[in-house]
Order: sequence, then C-alpha cells, then structure tokens
Amino acid sequence: MKKHWYLVASLPMLRLGEKPAIDAAGFRAACAGHLSDEECSAVGAVLENREPPVGAASTLWNGEVQLRDAVVRLRAKNRGTDAARFLRTHDGFNVSIEKMAADAFIRPNPLEQEMELDRARWTLADELALTDPFGFAGVLAFAAKVRLAERWAGLDEENGKIKVEEWIEGSLNVELEQEK
Repeated sequence: MKKHWYLVASLPMLRLGEKPAIDAAGFRAACAGHLSDEECSAVGAVLENREPPVGAASTLWNGEVQLRDAVVRLRAKNRGTDAARFLRTHDGFNVSIEKMAADAFIRPNPLEQEMELDRARWTLADELALTDPFGFAGVLAFAAKVRLAERWAGLDEENGKIKVEEWIEGSLNVELEQEK
C-alpha cells in the first residue's frame, strides 16, 4: 500500500460540531501534489458524498448506503409503510451501523437525531482510518470528516429559516402548478 505520510501528518485535528481548520477546497488543494488522479477522484466523491469510483472509497460508500437504508427502514416502520422501494443495494453488512441508526432514533428531536447519524458516519471514517492510518484509507477518512465538520459548521438558525421558507414556497408553487 502506498503511504501518504507527509499529507496525513500535515492535516489538522477535526472535531464534529466545530468549524474545521481546513475546508474541502483546501483539502483538495493539499491532496493535489500527493495523490494520483484516481485517488483525487475518490477523495472528491467522498467530499461530495456521492458514489466513488471503485476502490478504497467504496468501503465508506457501502457504510453510507447501509446507514441510509437503516434510516429508511426505521422511518417506514414509524409510519407503518413499506421501505422496500427506497432501499439501495450495498456490499457487506455491519451490525454496528444498524445499532447506530436505531440509537439515533431514540434522540428527542430531529437535530439530535441528525447529529447522532453524523457521529455514526464519523465512527465509520475512524474505522476506515484504522485499516491504514497513513495510507489512502487515512486520507479518505479525513475527507469524510471534513465533509461532516463543514456541514455542522455551516448550520445556523438564520440559514435554517431561509431554507424552510424556500421549501414552503417551492411546495406552494408545485401545488399551484398541479391545480392548473
């Protein structure tokens, strides 16, 4: 396995819920001189939370899909509906992901549930990094953590109100179009 000692050692510590010392753009720039084009593409997929090209990033993606599926099953159960049409296939199965999703749904409100789900994603990144801390797995884990840290650092009440207003307005526009 190719090691990325210098890159990984130069990265700052990240904490979920705190503004990251490096953002996704800065991290991409830091990776540019150290990673192959294929590795940069995989890092981009992790930063954008989309399915990566084949390779090491697929471990994170499969965990993400399993977590999303667990959430779908829990929400469907709470609503008394069938989740089957919303489930996606993924490789492997991790029992701890199912437990982490269930634990999130005992939280008292949606914000705390989301934080718990992102803690689960953070844990999955930590587990991936343990497989090769100074290799590409460590780089991918950091990418996942940057994405999560940026997400939480960007949440604020004013932006939340704006998004809700936009969503309501969009929903009303759709209703009006359907009535025509």
